[in-house]
Amino acid sequence: MGRKREHNESGRVEPTEMQSLRPTRRSFVKAAGIGAGGLALGGLPGTVAAAEEPLPRLETEGKWIVTEDGEQVRLRGFATASLDFMDYDFFPKTQTEVLERGTDGEKWHPNVVRLPITEDAVHEQGMDYVIDDLLRPAVDLLAERGMYAMIDLHLIRPYIDTQAQAEGMVEDGWADSLDELGFNPWVETDDLLEEFWSAVAPAFANDTNVLYELYNEPTLPVTWSEYGEYGSGVTSQEDEWLLWRDEAQPWVDTIREHAPETPIIIGSPDWTSRTAYAPEYPFEGENLIYASHIYPDNGVPEEFDDEYGAPAEEVPVVCTEFGWDPDEEFEETVEYGTTSEWGDPFREWVDSYENMGWVAWCFDDSWAPTFFDSPDEGTGEPWELKDDYEQMGWYIREWLEEEADDGNGESITVGEYETTDTTSDGLHNDFTGDGQTSHDDVTAFFENFEADGVQDNPEAFDFAENDDLGFADVVELLRQV
Repeated sequence: MGRKREHNESGRVEPTEMQSLRPTRRSFVKAAGIGAGGLALGGLPGTVAAAEEPLPRLETEGKWIVTEDGEQVRLRGFATASLDFMDYDFFPKTQTEVLERGTDGEKWHPNVVRLPITEDAVHEQGMDYVIDDLLRPAVDLLAERGMYAMIDLHLIRPYIDTQAQAEGMVEDGWADSLDELGFNPWVETDDLLEEFWSAVAPAFANDTNVLYELYNEPTLPVTWSEYGEYGSGVTSQEDEWLLWRDEAQPWVDTIREHAPETPIIIGSPDWTSRTAYAPEYPFEGENLIYASHIYPDNGVPEEFDDEYGAPAEEVPVVCTEFGWDPDEEFEETVEYGTTSEWGDPFREWVDSYENMGWVAWCFDDSWAPTFFDSPDEGTGEPWELKDDYEQMGWYIREWLEEEADDGNGESITVGEYETTDTTSDGLHNDFTGDGQTSHDDVTAFFENFEADGVQDNPEAFDFAENDDLGFADVVELLRQV
């Protein structure tokens, strides 16, 4: 179904058996090949603090998103309003304030944040502004907090034959004039994609916490439109996908030319609702992920599973937009729905695909559906979390918290530390509580190796996977850093 988004137009051995295997500090330092000073609490010489340890770059393996070491990763998080929108004087918060609130690790626990950039920023301010003023601060802040950054070129426009499609839309009543369609019809989509990704792809190619979302929502041509040169030739949803793939493959290639390893997330025609064709007709390239956008207007899971769920059995899929709002003002929109009738079933459906990631829309007070309310029409203060049961804001916050808790499992007290498993493999890799494995964790493990928490739970610290708790486990944890 065609959809027009109003919000986007405003925008483990007994201790006695282990005694002879416990390393001394000197033997550990010697085996690790580092100076004795390197295990001080500050970390190894030449390394940065734990919070600044780079996240492992993501890649794909079959239907999974994985780290370079093969650990499976399920992306979960939310989008902010577009970074260019937040940079207007009327917006009540800075980008930094929004991102710090959404990644505080106390109330909010995403592992990815989607960072939209609209075409207005490209047209009006240019790519230096987009990269230096908008994206670089956001990507760096998220990296410092151990989170992935999904750079989203937030376009909602025809993916080919732009002006002719736009003229057909106006004739058909989508808007009164070309300049009211929500995109610039005098700029061809191909030119816009090439301009954006030729600049952004190389700028963040070395940032291991970055993913690129190629194109938010390609709209037309689709089967139910007959605008322009291509309208009459698109007679099936399969036609839509194949035309889209042919047009978009060069944009994927442009990114790959500048950023050979960065994962690319790819949408589809009809507002990113043709995910079903990705397994049969994939794009060319490595580390490709396919997107879906799902709202209550798509129905309940049994109605959209073939379109969005079945492909996840074969290729990596992330739902990069979903959300709902029960307020009457949304009754005629795609977002109208409730937690009990749509949010709960959607979560159950997503959870049934263990490889499917999800990114909720939107950590904002005005880009609907929103997590927050504010006075008047939005872009106000203060932001109040929508906490009515049928609303989305509180629900997403609790869902993220539960996912974070599930990932970490029960903690184990080891000396002064509460260790957790942050990779869901049963091994307690995080001693310091920063959500990742760093040299500080290795130091803490080594210095507390004889603690009861380690010796009484050998299966949780068997990093060498040899069923024999010993020096090899400390060395293996160091190797993983």
